[in-house]
Amino acid sequence: MAGLGRLRDRAFGAVWKRARSGSGIWLGVAIAASGLKLLVRLSRREREVVYRGELAPGERLTIEHLPRGGDEKDPPADHV
Repeated sequence: MAGLGRLRDRAFGAVWKRARSGSGIWLGVAIAASGLKLLVRLSRREREVVYRGELAPGERLTIEHLPRGGDEKDPPADHV
């Protein structure tokens, strides 16, 4: 997927190059593309570290994915 990112960045640069040449239509396209790029960046969910530690020999770690807005009445079962 790295190739797709490079292609997108080259297209973005080309649109801005045409916009700077004085074309009003390309300026509008460049502004719209920049707005979309900004919205995508701002809407990314930041990863949250909830626990960081070292496991001792014999210890194990269980990772569970809990849906957002989970029902508090039904907590997840503890794993040993």
